[in-house]
Amino acid sequence: MTAHSMKSPAWRSDTFAKKAINNAAKFWFSAVLVGQAIFSYYIIAFYYTATINRDIEHFNRIMPAGFIEGDVWGNAAVVAHVIFAAIITIGGLMQLIPLIRQKLPALHRWTGRLYILVAFIMSLSGAFMILTRWDKVVGSTVGHTTLMINGLIILVCAVLAFKYARNRQFAVHRRWALRLFIAVSGVWLFRIGIMAWLTFHGEPVGFDPRTFTGPFLTVLYTTVYVLPLAFLEVYLRAQANGTALQKLLTASGVVLLTLVMILGVFGATMGMWLPRI
Repeated sequence: MTAHSMKSPAWRSDTFAKKAINNAAKFWFSAVLVGQAIFSYYIIAFYYTATINRDIEHFNRIMPAGFIEGDVWGNAAVVAHVIFAAIITIGGLMQLIPLIRQKLPALHRWTGRLYILVAFIMSLSGAFMILTRWDKVVGSTVGHTTLMINGLIILVCAVLAFKYARNRQFAVHRRWALRLFIAVSGVWLFRIGIMAWLTFHGEPVGFDPRTFTGPFLTVLYTTVYVLPLAFLEVYLRAQANGTALQKLLTASGVVLLTLVMILGVFGATMGMWLPRI
């Protein structure tokens, strides 16, 4: 047997593995970019239009108890929440675009500060909405509770991302900024998770669409705000210090999750977002 024949296959090399995990991350971000851009367009077209036209009652078409007669502070929290939703979605995408970070560092810094401020507003207004309308919003106690926990995670990640940026510990800042982005995307991930499930099955399975309760939603609520963050940690560790095999396995996982996301984005776009505009 010659030395040439004993060489490891090219796919087992660290160079190949690095390219695989980096390309998988780019594939994931491309899907997120398209999906969240469509989601932002939907928010602007539906909620911004209703707000400009002073037709907040229109929110109730989609958001049960979105508008409650006489509840000034609650209605204000809802309006703030949906208005800032598009801002934080677009701002988060801008933070992750390498060209902006490299060529326009001042823009990256200022959009980052705005992103963190809006993350606080979104988390606090969301918590206020849930606490003051707990028995009026469809869904289970598990759903309301996990949303509150997700809001707390957002606040923690925002504080630490800002802290490490101020301390110029940019490597640590990057990790916390990515965690913040994933946490902020939790509600979006929940929506496309439901739509991927519905698109796959063709009908509601495992939950009641009227009451928005059921075992599938319980599982989705308790995983969608935790598993993406856990998988991010796996990705960060594999990218930084993983073996070639670990990088390849992680890349495969990222691609698989991205395909599920694409299915969910397609289902949400065609079945939920565009029909409501």
